[in-house]
Amino acid sequence: MLFDPFLSDEIEAGTTAASLYRLIHDVYVLLDNADRSVLAQFDLTPSQYRVLMLLHPSDGRRLTDLSYRMLFARSTITRLMDQMEAAGLVHRVTDPDDRRAQRVALTPAGADLRERAYTAHEQYMTECFSRRPAAEQEQLIQLLKHMRTSLRVHLNIQDT
Repeated sequence: MLFDPFLSDEIEAGTTAASLYRLIHDVYVLLDNADRSVLAQFDLTPSQYRVLMLLHPSDGRRLTDLSYRMLFARSTITRLMDQMEAAGLVHRVTDPDDRRAQRVALTPAGADLRERAYTAHEQYMTECFSRRPAAEQEQLIQLLKHMRTSLRVHLNIQDT
């Protein structure tokens, strides 16, 4: 497990906003560490896993859509797709609606890996989150949905 000296049960003195940010950041770091641990058995990074989860085997997505959805620069998505294509997980296809654009779709190997990684990831997350009662989990889901909506509005980010 990664050691982060900033992870603490104590919230620093400061504003409520600062405390919320610190807690959410700490949870993100812990979840990212858990993701890396679970996905390592499939030789996947969290970014590669996210791509697998966003793609459909038959029609895929445009690279620009992936870039927007993941909040990555186009060059980062291109590099990531190059790596995943070299690994045989995705393949590029011409967009039937715009021949200038490319779509990326899962290969059969990518679809198989997505299913296996999803099952392991879901099992691990269920185990982690089941430590809290179902009512608390549902309350947290609703609060996080509201926070996500507020942040999207504030940052002018469209739902996709």
